[in-house]
Amino acid sequence: MRSINPACKFAGLLVMTLVLAWWHDPVLNLAVFLMSVILILLSGTRVRSLFLMLSPILLFAVGMFFTGYRFSAGGDMPVNESTMLFADSAFVNGMTLASRVLAYGGVGYLFALTTDRILLVRSFHKQFHLPQVFAYGLLAAWGILPHMIQEYKRTRAAFRARGLRVFAVSPALLAPLLVKSIRWSEELAVAMESKGFSGKEKRSEFEPVRVRKRDWVFLLVCCILFPAAAAAVLM
Repeated sequence: MRSINPACKFAGLLVMTLVLAWWHDPVLNLAVFLMSVILILLSGTRVRSLFLMLSPILLFAVGMFFTGYRFSAGGDMPVNESTMLFADSAFVNGMTLASRVLAYGGVGYLFALTTDRILLVRSFHKQFHLPQVFAYGLLAAWGILPHMIQEYKRTRAAFRARGLRVFAVSPALLAPLLVKSIRWSEELAVAMESKGFSGKEKRSEFEPVRVRKRDWVFLLVCCILFPAAAAAVLM
């Protein structure tokens, strides 16, 4: 998944989420969640790290299940003898809500954990024709973010050294960070202008971002085969 073009990956997974929004089937949602987990693990993510990141999603899914189970409309649903689905409408309602949380969470983590943020901006600029001004701005923001995190830790350590206790989002911590962020952005803008960066001039690329065969195959699976299979099974 890491080798897929981020723009194609975004388009394909977006179509999958729209398909999931159209059909309310727990089996389909759980299948998408399990496939997302498998692809994330195959992309090199550790099992322990993935479990920690999925813990809030799993907890929220459990809460949605009991919410749907408790506040169901009531009554029994007819049993489909070919699929042997549960007849209890409360259970089905709870599973539908919980599985939708898992499916959307799995697809979101699949995109976030297998996509390089720099390559994402470059692919949006190339394939989706994102203006250069916004592309440069996003790349510059990603470059400033590590400095912001480091400055935040330094400011918090300075308060601790003076014996002052402040909470994580205290204005005493965020105000110096905001001032320095504005200063960094101004310095970066001046530096980019002095180096000839412009939002209007066309620029060459050292490593062009192209759409390859694997990207077309991914789009074919997500945008055509997956909706067609879901429609054939559920309709």
